[in-house]
Amino acid sequence: MRGNIIKQWLGILTAGLVLTGCVIEEQTPSLVDPTNFATYQHPTGTYTLEMPPDWVVNDQSDAFAVSTEFSPPDTSEPLLNVYIVSLSTLPGTSSPESIDLDTLVAAYEGQFYAASDAVTKEQSRDIQPDGSLRIKLVVDSPQGTSQHNDFLQIVEPYLAVLRVRLPDDQTQMRTVSHVINTFAVNNSVGWASVLQQADSQYQDAVGFASLNAWVDRNGGFVVAGQVVNNAANALEFVRIEARLYDAENRLLLSQDDFVSSDTLLPGEYAPFSLIFSDGLPSGTVRYDLNASARYADIMNRNFYGPENFAVSSTADFDANGFLVVSGQVRNEGVTTANLVKAIAVVFDEQGRVIATDTTLTDVQQLPPGQTSTFSVSFAELGGVPNTFVVSAQGVAEE
Repeated sequence: MRGNIIKQWLGILTAGLVLTGCVIEEQTPSLVDPTNFATYQHPTGTYTLEMPPDWVVNDQSDAFAVSTEFSPPDTSEPLLNVYIVSLSTLPGTSSPESIDLDTLVAAYEGQFYAASDAVTKEQSRDIQPDGSLRIKLVVDSPQGTSQHNDFLQIVEPYLAVLRVRLPDDQTQMRTVSHVINTFAVNNSVGWASVLQQADSQYQDAVGFASLNAWVDRNGGFVVAGQVVNNAANALEFVRIEARLYDAENRLLLSQDDFVSSDTLLPGEYAPFSLIFSDGLPSGTVRYDLNASARYADIMNRNFYGPENFAVSSTADFDANGFLVVSGQVRNEGVTTANLVKAIAVVFDEQGRVIATDTTLTDVQQLPPGQTSTFSVSFAELGGVPNTFVVSAQGVAEE
């Protein structure tokens, strides 16, 4: 059940060129001390940059594109996104000389700024000293107005993009300016975008969606999101592992747990949340997610899935400022359900998971047609709530 919450062209660059011309304008220039910055190298080797060691790295790369978000701690929106694809995947780019600037910029803006509830206004395009193209944009959305400086450049054989959301805080502005001026593309690593063929049937059995990460009020690092069953058969015992790495790609710490749903039918989603309660180890620059599962024995299982329940729910903030999701679960199936539980997931405006929890219903044995209540309270959220989903499941009585 889903409800509403009430309250990722172009100048020609030479190999390995550093983006030294992408300086964000600031009224009061000030030096940024880089001595404590960490060097981040993407696992593909396609780029490096320097960043504050406490920034959160959210790598969303796939076989087609390198895509990484960088966020200061305690911020709900990333300030920087690095996006790299092979030129050969772009229409009309058989050679750099064949590139039509206006067409590619229009395609770029359509890909990243085409939200139906937002209005994007391009203010200017400027070729920078390093040959990159800076696009100044203003985006008006229900969440407010934001300013963006996006830098597009060709480092053959790649198109590299730095998407920058300008912060209001001048200290953060200077830090972001330093970070983007350390960005360097390595075009000798041999990585290339992989286009999935239309007739290809290959997918990971367990996929990820709605990913998010933040630092909670106690200093713990939280990684949350959803998994989806891409397999043709039901899955069970779906386990998620998050691994933290330093700039030298050394494993620093890992955390794992099972998702809240006992069984996932093909196409179904289930939320997860992993917490590194002691926070990020010193030197952490990125995290990786891995999933494992086994095929479920449907013939012998007693899983009583969401299709057997009707859920009605509401969400509101209580007197303490906690978000409370509550409602009723009704057994619409033909079998008595035991150990009935409600799984609640809260999303922000971008569809990222900002909270999830599971609770047993007040009455844990529900005969057909019977109803029980539930309530879940969230003392802390990883963003601004927008929508939520509640599902129910249990164990069929034998």
